[in-house]
Amino acid sequence: MGFLEAYKSFWKNYVNFSGRAPRSAYWYVVLWNVIIFAVLYFLAFVFGISIFMESALGGTGIASSGGALFMMVLVWLYLLAILLPTISLMVRRLHDSGKSGLYLLLDLIPFVGSIIMLVFMCLESDGPNQYGDLDSEFDI
Repeated sequence: MGFLEAYKSFWKNYVNFSGRAPRSAYWYVVLWNVIIFAVLYFLAFVFGISIFMESALGGTGIASSGGALFMMVLVWLYLLAILLPTISLMVRRLHDSGKSGLYLLLDLIPFVGSIIMLVFMCLESDGPNQYGDLDSEFDI
């Protein structure tokens, strides 16, 4: 699965908790989200520095109108938008390695749960299993 194809599949399977997702689909989506968050945080930082510099110089302009706040609201809206599809992608990724989606609850354990989930997301595909055949899952 390619970089753009994985991100399209991520949004197309927004609430699809059945089936499987290959390792590449998961990690490409993680990379997409890191890039998008980095850009949004960078813009919020630039607007925040702009507000600081402008107030230090006593000016009023576009920065004082809440550009940093607007960017942080965009960050939170994006976070809310990707929450459910990320959970469904993680469940499908667990299915791909032959595990139940309930293993996702391990992520609620502080510190250790995140490490366990990271290991599970890195596991290879299990081949055909009770969750279906991997090749038939990706129709974009």
